[in-house]
Amino acid sequence: MVAKKHGCPILLFFKLLLHFAISTASSIHQFATISIQPPIIHDLVEDQTRNFLVEVGFDETKFSSRNLSNSLLRLELKSLHPEVANVDQRFYTMNMSKGNLRDGQIIYQLNTSVTGRLLGKTAIQVHLTSTNENFDLQHEFMEMPQHFEHEHQTALDLWVIRNPNWQKYDKIFVGVLVLVISIANILMGCEIDLNMVFETIKKPIAPAIGFTTQFFIMPLLAYAIAHLGLASKGLYSFALGLFVTGCAPGGGASNFWTILLNGNANLSVTMTFLSTLLSIVMIPLWMNLLGYQFLRGYNQQTTVRVPYHKICSSLVMLIIPLLIGVWIAKWKPSWGAKARKILRPFIIFVVVFLIVFGTITNTYMFRLMTWPALTAGLLLPLCGFMFGCFISILLRQPPPNVTAIAIETGVQNTGIAIMLLKFSFQEPDADISALLPVIVACSTPLPLLFGYVIHKIIKCARNSTQTARVDVEYVAEKDGIDTPKKISISLGSTQLDHTQSRPLIKNSRLPSFFSGSGLPDPNEATEEEMEYVSRVLEQVLTPGVIPD
Repeated sequence: MVAKKHGCPILLFFKLLLHFAISTASSIHQFATISIQPPIIHDLVEDQTRNFLVEVGFDETKFSSRNLSNSLLRLELKSLHPEVANVDQRFYTMNMSKGNLRDGQIIYQLNTSVTGRLLGKTAIQVHLTSTNENFDLQHEFMEMPQHFEHEHQTALDLWVIRNPNWQKYDKIFVGVLVLVISIANILMGCEIDLNMVFETIKKPIAPAIGFTTQFFIMPLLAYAIAHLGLASKGLYSFALGLFVTGCAPGGGASNFWTILLNGNANLSVTMTFLSTLLSIVMIPLWMNLLGYQFLRGYNQQTTVRVPYHKICSSLVMLIIPLLIGVWIAKWKPSWGAKARKILRPFIIFVVVFLIVFGTITNTYMFRLMTWPALTAGLLLPLCGFMFGCFISILLRQPPPNVTAIAIETGVQNTGIAIMLLKFSFQEPDADISALLPVIVACSTPLPLLFGYVIHKIIKCARNSTQTARVDVEYVAEKDGIDTPKKISISLGSTQLDHTQSRPLIKNSRLPSFFSGSGLPDPNEATEEEMEYVSRVLEQVLTPGVIPD
């Protein structure tokens, strides 16, 4: 028979001691209550200190029956994000013999303070720990954190806001931003040709694909990235900024990129115009369906409502300038022509303004920058381009439409997103969430520039395998007047008769229009006549060949 092995007696002693501490802690937690006054602080300014009260109560009958009047308890105050705010002292020893009796409860009160460090949201959690007076209270020996049914009720919901001295510069930035975007929308409206828009809508498949990817795929993508990459880490304000950016309409820069990459410019302009108009409905809709989840604090008493009124009023302020531009293009075409000349340079100015002036007035963004925020800001436009491209290809759209839809899906109007966040939401959500549209604005050109380089390489390679073309100048005579003309001719494209090394246009009859008085006017000649002239000129341009 094998004898039973006994463990180390010292280890058994410590296990017994630990079990005793756990039992004591559990028994205390059964009749202990913790409250914080005030439970919410949402206006703590950076580098300022605020006092708050922690109150621990015990049922008098249970407390006395367990003979705990001379015991020592310890409170631990811990910040979830020490870089945002931190308590001035973390551990406090409670001598229960000094508690006060009130309404059948033994009350222990503790006045302490918290200091704001950095713009953001956090919580100060309070944990009750039982200990033995013979142990060193400076260490977390055998500490047992409290597990209440609603532990979040024992946390101080804390928001740290920016210094008011910086807020005035922020208001200037928002005011100038509204003005700049309004001007940009007027110029964009001047470029809208309603006849072209109606012609594009007559073939509704491509605009319908663009609407689906813009207002269904992008918000869902933004929600997935925000939920998995940001909200899961407690970065709710960042998640809000990314989601609002994903719900924003297409940006004016999409038209520029579409032209640069040989896409369907008319389709791009139409989708930008329609998405801007429809955003007044779609953005509030998505905020009601999903966006509200990112407006939260760390205390159940915290209620943050979606500011639908401010969102709608902001969008109306942006749509009115767009309609003014459309009116100018319709009734003042000369003004519209001048406006169209400065549209693209002005859009570039808007992007530079957002990045440069926004960075100067919001230097705090550099301190808030995190890898999850950078990754999410890069993924959103990249996924938008990919989904827009793949869906268009699956639905058998021609290449120019694929390019336009992909770009329109991935290029968001980050200016509108920043303005909505700054104008509609309260601090610190407004300031923190505005970082994500800035990251998206900086990340968007990267895949587009990469695509442009690939496009140019393919184009150059294709041109090198195709026949070269030259412009041939000649004089056309009509009614006794000599007129200089130019025609583009392909070199080396003629099929040769290898037996005679001559182009295969021998025995061609001379058309009646070619009477020796000069070549025909390309604007008046028929296709047959111009084809004949081209073939004759090709022989002339082929060394050693005499035309028939």
